Amino acid sequence: MNKKIFTFLLLAVFMLAQFSMASAATVAGDASITAIPTFAQATGIDVDWAVSGMAAGTKNVLMWAREFPAAAYSMTECQLVATINGTSDANGTYFYDFAATALALGNGDVAEFTITVDSDNCAGAPTLPAADSVMGSTTVDTAFPTLAILNPPSLSGAIFISQPVACNTFEMWGVASDHYGFPSTVGYSGFGDWNPQVTGTFAPPAPITAGESLLSWVNTFPATASGPWTFSVQPEDSAGNMSPSWGYRVSLVIDPTELEDCATFTDTSGHADETYIRYLADLDLISGFADGTFGPDTTLTRAEAATLFEISNGYDVASLPTSAPAGCEFTDVAASDWFAGWVWQACDDGYMNGVGGGLFDPNNLLTRGQIVTIMNNVGLAGPSGGYLNTANVINTLWFFPTPFRTAAWTDVSIGAFYAEPVVRAYGSGVADGTSDTTFSPDQPVTRGEFAKMLYRALSRYV
Repeated sequence: MNKKIFTFLLLAVFMLAQFSMASAATVAGDASITAIPTFAQATGIDVDWAVSGMAAGTKNVLMWAREFPAAAYSMTECQLVATINGTSDANGTYFYDFAATALALGNGDVAEFTITVDSDNCAGAPTLPAADSVMGSTTVDTAFPTLAILNPPSLSGAIFISQPVACNTFEMWGVASDHYGFPSTVGYSGFGDWNPQVTGTFAPPAPITAGESLLSWVNTFPATASGPWTFSVQPEDSAGNMSPSWGYRVSLVIDPTELEDCATFTDTSGHADETYIRYLADLDLISGFADGTFGPDTTLTRAEAATLFEISNGYDVASLPTSAPAGCEFTDVAASDWFAGWVWQACDDGYMNGVGGGLFDPNNLLTRGQIVTIMNNVGLAGPSGGYLNTANVINTLWFFPTPFRTAAWTDVSIGAFYAEPVVRAYGSGVADGTSDTTFSPDQPVTRGEFAKMLYRALSRYV
């Protein structure tokens, strides 16, 4: 896959005596490139220039360009880009059309520019500009962002652009990268904007980040919504390269069930994870407590996690094993325990293992590193039913060869059991870090955090 970075360095230097011609005497003057965008589209770039101190007489300001790979200027490489007529101090903007260039440019090439006064033949000049005369630079980004867009969880087998939502408040989301699949040494302009479009109102997307971005687009259907509603995005990078428009919900007519309020709890209003909690509760994938609370900031035990994953896998109490399958005998899990069948099933499916010494440790708190490891195991083992068996993030996008998002974690050691799952969870957009540089893998996961991860892991990809 070819990517962008067709990098162009703009240099500007006045070499009056060095670019003299037999037919014209050199004249005084000072020229410079005053402004160049850091990144530019593949079509071309605006170069701002200025000239001062020019002596009387006819003068031309000339821009020259060459391909960068050589260590020093070569006369045969130097080619005329533009001739700008002038007889006095002046300034302006020149649009350099990449398509019209005589340079044999390719992916990753660099082009350098210099400016001369009253010299109309760079190749014939007796002395060429020094290699250290750089006055400006730009990186040419030729490709639009790579992206994945996700629809809310659904058990339906229909393609995701035709999926109704489970209740009236939901998150459409996506991940995009301006450097997907390319090494960090390759230049790119960075993510610019999602350009979301909808036939109704919506909350604005999350802020952009350099090179990559995660869109969190929470919508609530108004009670009066009817007819077809379409949600779409058209990501672009900071150089202005735009992806094709991608639709979430393409002309799908509102169903009355989509206007019903999502399940609610007395302690989730205004919580950061409220949308995920209420939506999954509407799908009967998570539940609260008898007093009407959900406890979004309380922690989650290993037994509770086993239960929640196997509910998503399509199991109920009646379908669980009544004794430990081979290899899943734990001395701290008795048949009389409420969680026994759930733990045994999660173990038998390959989602959760013991902690060693014949123990499962069902009442210990689940950490952030452990929860993404379980999700990784779900994808590796292969889901056997329920919501885990749909064309969702956890068994499609999660295992893309290159993550959409990357981070330099300071607290995730190479070789740790959760290292690769952390990369996949963050890269696919399922999990966020606790800061720009920390994932906090040993920190207990909260019920709200788990709901958010589960919502995104079960979101429809195709």
